[in-house]
Amino acid sequence: MQTFTNEEEQTAYNLAEALSEKAMSFMKLAEEAADAFRGGKLAMRRQFKARGLSEAEADIRYAGTAQASRAISDNQFFMSLASMYNTAAGTQYAKALYHKKG
Repeated sequence: MQTFTNEEEQTAYNLAEALSEKAMSFMKLAEEAADAFRGGKLAMRRQFKARGLSEAEADIRYAGTAQASRAISDNQFFMSLASMYNTAAGTQYAKALYHKKG
């Protein structure tokens, strides 16, 4: 159980927890985008293998699709948001520690 010595500490800690949860939700979205990329890539490989073409050709073709571009863009976007929220949460945790000692 978390104990707080003052209101400023509690406020900073609660904000840090909320920001951390937000970061985790963006990490989950980034992971889903990465999974979508991998799934599409594997599907393209299966299609090309059925036609007697190589995996390299499938990878090149898939990389040029809108689906692949969107998955990569989504992954990068959500990772940057997760990083931003994680940094903000770290700052608030530090603020809570500062107020605890103060």
